[in-house]
Amino acid sequence: MHNIVLGLSLAIAAPVMAQEAAVFAPLRLTEQGQRDFLTARQDLSKQMVQARPQGEAGTDQAPTADLLLDMAELHLAWMLRPEAGGYLAALDPESLPQAAQRRHRTLGLALALLDQQASPDGLGQAVSRSVGWGQGQALRAAAFARIGAVEEAARLLPDITASFTGLSSAIEAALLPDLLEAALLAQDWEAAQALAERFAAHAALRDGPAYRYLLARASELSGDYLMAFDGYAEAAQGRDRYAHRARLALVRMGRATDSLPLTDAVALLKSARWLWRGDEVARDGVRLLASLAEEAGDRDAALWALGHLIKDASEEEVEALRARARAVYGRFYSAGAAGEIDLSAFLEGHARIAHHWRFDAGFAAHARAVPQRLFETGMTALAAREFRALRELAEAGSRRGGADPGLIADLRSQEARALLAGGQADAAVDLLSGFADAQGINAEAEALLIDALAQAGRSDELATLRVKAQDMGLRRSRAVALYETGKWAAARLAFLEMWQAHPDQFSFADATRLTLAAYETGDRDTVARAASAFPTLTELPAWGAIAATLGAGAKAGPVGQEEMRHSMRSADRILDAVTHVTDVKESE
Repeated sequence: MHNIVLGLSLAIAAPVMAQEAAVFAPLRLTEQGQRDFLTARQDLSKQMVQARPQGEAGTDQAPTADLLLDMAELHLAWMLRPEAGGYLAALDPESLPQAAQRRHRTLGLALALLDQQASPDGLGQAVSRSVGWGQGQALRAAAFARIGAVEEAARLLPDITASFTGLSSAIEAALLPDLLEAALLAQDWEAAQALAERFAAHAALRDGPAYRYLLARASELSGDYLMAFDGYAEAAQGRDRYAHRARLALVRMGRATDSLPLTDAVALLKSARWLWRGDEVARDGVRLLASLAEEAGDRDAALWALGHLIKDASEEEVEALRARARAVYGRFYSAGAAGEIDLSAFLEGHARIAHHWRFDAGFAAHARAVPQRLFETGMTALAAREFRALRELAEAGSRRGGADPGLIADLRSQEARALLAGGQADAAVDLLSGFADAQGINAEAEALLIDALAQAGRSDELATLRVKAQDMGLRRSRAVALYETGKWAAARLAFLEMWQAHPDQFSFADATRLTLAAYETGDRDTVARAASAFPTLTELPAWGAIAATLGAGAKAGPVGQEEMRHSMRSADRILDAVTHVTDVKESE
């Protein structure tokens, strides 16, 4: 930016300087700064009251405008900038006489150059508009210094002393720190000495934090770190922005020379963050705290600093800051998931992070380590509650277009798993059924829904459930659940569908359950088909009773019911044994 400003300055300097009288008005800042402020203000106020009736009659506005400009100039001379700006704002420049317009424009330019809170772009524009203003050379040089254009500021330094004669003491005191710093950075020691000597004439600067800081800065630039340390330490006892800069300089110099341990540097910055706030110097301190706290592993301090920076960051900076924050709290959750943090400390840290970062896009994905840890320790109800809270946060983010649908599905499944483990099968069914109706359901959630329906004894719903996934294991889970809840017709149909869809994966255990379900429903054809495909079925203890009953063409009546149940229980015991042996072999 300052290169652009310099280019503009060089391009228009000659013609504007030749026409300075036509562009800028001479200001009586020295005279105004030497008057008794209260007396001068009172006199101008009386004159304004006396001049107002004429203005209201519409005969002559000029006297009132001149008095308002006098008021603005008086307040500017005493560095009461907001008040001076208020008087200028009361005037419409376009309606003023030409001389008053020049004066209005010059006063506004001076206020813009003295604005400590102005953005670099705004200050750069003010500098470009002030080219050729001889009385404002010191203001221009200080503005160049504030936007970091050290070379441009150094170019103006030889003429600074002469330009001070047209300024008030208060304005000179406001400019000296910026000008001295520019001279030090430009290594213009002659100008720096001349500027430093002028500090003694101002009570507000004499031995103040700005003076001490800049002397310490000079010592640091010359390599005298001991003298610099003493100067910074003395300046740091103040309460203005230069005192805060001194505190930051102490930390930076201490880290650069390895004389200040990292933990001590973080502790110093954590204390200093409350001593100065609201400008770029304070923000610089927060940036330094964020970097050093990340390096030191001070999670709370790093997250505070990053969160504070995000508040005033540009769109380009925000995402980078959020990524750094996610890395910080992500390490915490990873350590907690691995058991490296005590559970109570893990929960306490999670609560602090969630208070400030729960709406961050990456929070839910990292924080699910907390309910997973609770689940693993047997706290199923608390785990389910935490999974639900994270799911709702993720769903809220999804509505804003910032959440992963896969993450939401996983959190829902984990919540259902925790509910089932805690004996809350009905709650798990309600959770998963609602999700299936609204958005579709994945294979894992379908398996959980089947398990939940079985545990809840909601066999009617289980029987009518149509499994969407084609996975054999999922189909088998539903069929077995129907079988175990005595839904024989539904179980028979489920096993037949399995056999048809996955004939190669249809096992002896599946055939056994299908046979018993078919027996219960009187389906002799299915029993015969199963026996033909799986001859070993005829070796089951209940086979004789099943064959005899179905061979007679009817189900067992009330007389033989107990005997049949006994035979089936024996068959189930064998089935359990066969299933167990099969599972062991498959795992090997």
